[in-house]
Amino acid sequence: MHAVKQALPFPIAAGERLYMLEEFDRLTAMQACDIVQMDLAHCGGLAMGKKIAALAAERGLMVSPHCSIGPVALCAALHFDWSTKNAGIQENFGDYDVPWRHDFLHGWNPCRNGFYAVPAGPGLGIELDASVCLAHPYQKNPFPSLWECRWLKELTKRGHQENA
Repeated sequence: MHAVKQALPFPIAAGERLYMLEEFDRLTAMQACDIVQMDLAHCGGLAMGKKIAALAAERGLMVSPHCSIGPVALCAALHFDWSTKNAGIQENFGDYDVPWRHDFLHGWNPCRNGFYAVPAGPGLGIELDASVCLAHPYQKNPFPSLWECRWLKELTKRGHQENA
């Protein structure tokens, strides 16, 4: 990562697949990226995210939380961003996901005129729509882990098709 960062003329973000504070300590100590992109749902939540952001800040790095699992996680990430001095841009997969993704929540559309809006209610400021949640039940592993062998098989199959 450090060699990649040194070779490119633009900022590098990394960390969405790291889970432990020690991994983020190593990433930031090595200055292997410009922007630490932890996933708050995977690294231990908001409190751990604050510790990671503090590590990054001590080393002159920005943070930009990775967020791909839904509107509740996005709302938590936005609260984190609003309360973290070295937070930069917020990643959001919502515009590229299923069309009903925003229906999970009552009365909150996070993006207005290109900016995120602060929810007004208590807690995260959102309310889940139980009927929409029931209509779209959890599916185990809809997106495969990077560590699964099927990635290699799929990439190998694609490579053979492109070279044929």
